[in-house]
Amino acid sequence: MFKVKQPKGVLSMFLSPSGSNKGISIIELLVGAGILTLSLSALLGFLAFTLTTSSFLKQQAEATALAEEALEAVRSFRDGTSWNVDDPQNQYDGLGQVQTGVPYHLGLSLDVPPRWQLLREAETIGIFARTIVFENVQRDVNSNIVASGGVQDPDTRKVTVTVSWTARTKAHEVVVVSYLTNWKQ
Repeated sequence: MFKVKQPKGVLSMFLSPSGSNKGISIIELLVGAGILTLSLSALLGFLAFTLTTSSFLKQQAEATALAEEALEAVRSFRDGTSWNVDDPQNQYDGLGQVQTGVPYHLGLSLDVPPRWQLLREAETIGIFARTIVFENVQRDVNSNIVASGGVQDPDTRKVTVTVSWTARTKAHEVVVVSYLTNWKQ
């Protein structure tokens, strides 16, 4: 009589000593289900992270575009308005006359053709709040812009455009800073 040799390796755990296959045990099913569950939850976690990151990057790109748009509108406003004009309604004041440290936004007038006008307060665009703030500029003896200790330059304004929003209970903002001069002088 010949003896049947037991197979070695993975197959041996599925075969009984007599060589017949009795199936997979409940423990093996639980281990397999656990591995599958962990894999799927890791994949879903990665997908959720990717969607959140994608959404934030889209919002940040939109906020950057809104900030750049406002800066271009301020340049256009400067180019279409005399630097030292003092408008009684304070909508067409030149950049040499605007109040510093006060939030503004730009709007189009109802004139034909429409003109840019400076309006006080921040503006809301969808989920974004946008402000434009003007500041005086100081220069040193070499005409370099300095934060303090210089002489005020009446023909230069610092423009700070801030676009802020809240996403997932966290505040975000994009800030664009530029210096505009009275180039028509």
